[in-house]
Amino acid sequence: MSRFILQKSEEKPQHLVCTDTDHNIVCVFKEHEFNDTQKFTLLDGDTFKTQEEALSYATFMREMGDWLARYHQDIVF
Repeated sequence: MSRFILQKSEEKPQHLVCTDTDHNIVCVFKEHEFNDTQKFTLLDGDTFKTQEEALSYATFMREMGDWLARYHQDIVF
């Protein structure tokens, strides 16, 4: 199974959902507007409770962004 799963959002038109299954984080972003619309949450829908908690996931968020840029540049930018 792949670490990252990319699929269309069922709730927001023109948005995509990328899930990091290893670290249970989700990024929702508008197609072709990743840098301006990205929103990261935990897989269970919770937001990060503190800045420290969000920073502890920063490496995983960057790895997801790198994966999207490398393999899905046509829909991210």
